Amino acid sequence: MTLYVFDAKLSSSAFVKGFASKFPHKHFKNIESNTGDKFYNYTWPSWDGQIGPDGEAVFQGILRGTKEVEQACIEQEKDYYYFDQPYFFYSDYKQNSAGDKWYRIIKNNTQKTYIDKTGRCKTRFERIRERVKDNPDLLDQITLKKWNYEGDHILIIPPSYHTARWYGIDRHEWTGNIIKQIKKYDRTHPIVVREKYKGNVDWSPDRTEKPLHEDLKNCHAMISFHSMCAVHAVVAGIPSFCSEHSPAWPVSLGLKDLSSIKDPLYSGEREQWLHSLIGSQFTEAEMLAGNAYHFVNGKSV
Repeated sequence: MTLYVFDAKLSSSAFVKGFASKFPHKHFKNIESNTGDKFYNYTWPSWDGQIGPDGEAVFQGILRGTKEVEQACIEQEKDYYYFDQPYFFYSDYKQNSAGDKWYRIIKNNTQKTYIDKTGRCKTRFERIRERVKDNPDLLDQITLKKWNYEGDHILIIPPSYHTARWYGIDRHEWTGNIIKQIKKYDRTHPIVVREKYKGNVDWSPDRTEKPLHEDLKNCHAMISFHSMCAVHAVVAGIPSFCSEHSPAWPVSLGLKDLSSIKDPLYSGEREQWLHSLIGSQFTEAEMLAGNAYHFVNGKSV
């Protein structure tokens, strides 16, 4: 086995390199070509487009040329490991309040869309919960709240520009269609649309200032495409409707089920789902030790 490491971003470089450090690997660095849209004008000059006979790809994010890597893996039937911000304990590439740096690692997908019920994720969850038990903020992030059965509004999380481009959808059309569907089946609950950036401006550095937990207060249900906001909603006891690409997919109704908006799903598998998500994110130290690779591939470490 040889890991093909595609180093797309300076802030994530240590993570993808650390993940591969204990194994045979090849390193590829992207460069800006000065053509095309912002974040999409990147190429891999030292890569010939092939993942070798025993190769597996490692890359971070949905920008800077990584779509080309994913497509090559699909066409050549090669495994790949996708890196991105963690489901819990997010720290923007820095150490969080417990002194850790976390990343989620998903094999052959950008999100974990199934529940790993093998039991090893529960063991890992219990170990991590014990580790953060004295940190109220971190502990709260992985503590399931009671389902909210009496919410007063419906929250929509439109896909971002980058997510829409990755999946080949029109995000404005998507949002409009969702609103039409909701109004078709529910005229009781007001609709709140939460955009990622102020004024819904592409690539804006000005993110929405209102914390997500405020929009989740007394929320009846959340509708999203791929957003990790759905994870936080379900943990907070807010029912979810989402696409099959979402990490909340196993405990949600689908976007074709909006006829059930007045009677959403209050899943009984939340606990196993939470354990499963924890089983897909790792510290930098676990990557450097090789444990992250082994766990993603089914071993208990």
